[in-house]
Amino acid sequence: MEEFNFDEIIDRRNTYSVKYDALKTLFGRDDITPLWVADMEFRSPKCIRDVLEKYVQSGVYGYNSEPAQMKPTIAGWMLQEHEWKVESDWISFIPGIVRGIGLAVNFFTKPGDKVVVQSPVYHPFTNVPLGNGRKVLRNPLKEGKMDLDSLDSLLSAEGPVKMMILCSPHNPGGYLWSREDLTQLAEICHRHGTLVISDEIHADLNLWGNRNISFASVSDIAAENSITFGAPSKTFNIPGFASSFSIIPNPELAKPFYAWLSANELNCPSIFASMGMITAYTEGKPWRDAALRYIEGNIIYLEEKFAAFRAGGEQLINPVRPQSSYLVWLDCRNLLRHLAGRNELKLEDQPLLVDYFVNKARIGLNDGTMFGPEGLGFMRLNAGCPRSMLGFDLPEVR
Repeated sequence: MEEFNFDEIIDRRNTYSVKYDALKTLFGRDDITPLWVADMEFRSPKCIRDVLEKYVQSGVYGYNSEPAQMKPTIAGWMLQEHEWKVESDWISFIPGIVRGIGLAVNFFTKPGDKVVVQSPVYHPFTNVPLGNGRKVLRNPLKEGKMDLDSLDSLLSAEGPVKMMILCSPHNPGGYLWSREDLTQLAEICHRHGTLVISDEIHADLNLWGNRNISFASVSDIAAENSITFGAPSKTFNIPGFASSFSIIPNPELAKPFYAWLSANELNCPSIFASMGMITAYTEGKPWRDAALRYIEGNIIYLEEKFAAFRAGGEQLINPVRPQSSYLVWLDCRNLLRHLAGRNELKLEDQPLLVDYFVNKARIGLNDGTMFGPEGLGFMRLNAGCPRSMLGFDLPEVR
């Protein structure tokens, strides 16, 4: 059996890595440990490196076609991992999921239309619609749970709301949604004429025996009124390939959208994107499973570290254990109260928290408020790294 070395430290500086080479610009210093943007520090599976090396060594980099086995391979993975029977003609290549969301926003809505998100949520869910002239409505989570009654009321009051962008599993927080919640969500959105875009990029990173349920698989209504986006990028640490796909069971949605993608050549994968995906889904599962066990160990290590970080008898940082993904949502509200010197926190207090981690703990995390105002007092940490990178010190606060 192949051995995987997840403790290996790989020098990624000066490789045009956003995670490393943008530190000075984003955090004001580059002498910090980057635990922010969502790519892992692990070397990608050898099977993927080997197949790509074959094409690199050919020395000829001409035009390439989509491999015939790509869509059946995606369908097979969805059946194996998510118990969802997907037909090949439901599938199209997409050049990245955020780009896919942008394409769907532009094709299925028009400027001025309303799009709803469940905040705090991955910031492009807000930025992409806003940047394209749409109006964003927030349906905030309640302690990591969907507030479906409020969603129904919001869609009734604000209608028509053309689109909802669902994060499943949810980022940040790593929450997995129940079949019951997804079924009810599908019924609410269908009743209000709201198309659901389900971003399921973290769906293959389930921890501690949890299992993701694909939104479109829960009912005929969900399948008829949704577009699912997926990718091997987070799972196998290949986001730089922009290797993603969409699944649309409803031909009335799929046919015009896919024709538009084809007309603009937006559905054409590079050889690295297509063969990276195929190899990941056919040969990469042992690596993925081993990586998840290592990440679980990292999360337990962090939980123990934070449990010991206390002041005045209270734990200052309370991590939310993710059910899926290597991203850990840190509840730092107790820490921020100490830093701000008051119990009633305000958005203007958040820079104190960012400063603590950057200039005192010397780690770069994602500011919780980038995911929405509900992220006040929170930070997001990337635990997809060698455990030694999590050995940072947490200076005392008074």
